[in-house]
Amino acid sequence: MSEHSVRRARWGDLTTDELYDVVRLRNRVFALEQRVSAEDFDGRDREPDTEHWWVSRADAGTVGYLRLVRPADGEPHPADTADPTRVIGRVATHPDHRGQGIAGRLVAAAVEAHGHGAMVLHAQQYVAGLYERHGFVRFGAPYDEAGITHVGMYRAGS
Repeated sequence: MSEHSVRRARWGDLTTDELYDVVRLRNRVFALEQRVSAEDFDGRDREPDTEHWWVSRADAGTVGYLRLVRPADGEPHPADTADPTRVIGRVATHPDHRGQGIAGRLVAAAVEAHGHGAMVLHAQQYVAGLYERHGFVRFGAPYDEAGITHVGMYRAGS
């Protein structure tokens, strides 16, 4: 497997080392860097349909991550659009590896695999442009989540 290749697995297929690297990255970005005090591990990671997507480097471990979950009942999306079939979340890139297109490769891979159905995500407003490059459009008013301004984003299925 080449360096920076995108990988994915469901919970039961993650190795202990892969899980450890994912937890370390999510903790580094959300708890230590962004100071999010809400519980990161909400039980959705272990759901049968949840997919974990990541990029690793041999010398650095996991440097980028996202998870793909089934939408919860009543998942917000624009009026008069198809219900979403997937929700992208927990997107994180290690600070030392930002600006290398890692998050974009992860989003592109998830869209390629599941873009036939509508998708949503809740983006930190300052990175919404990343998702717009992959066909997502903003909807609704910006809102605060964990002290960070977010915006809802929707991508119609292809």
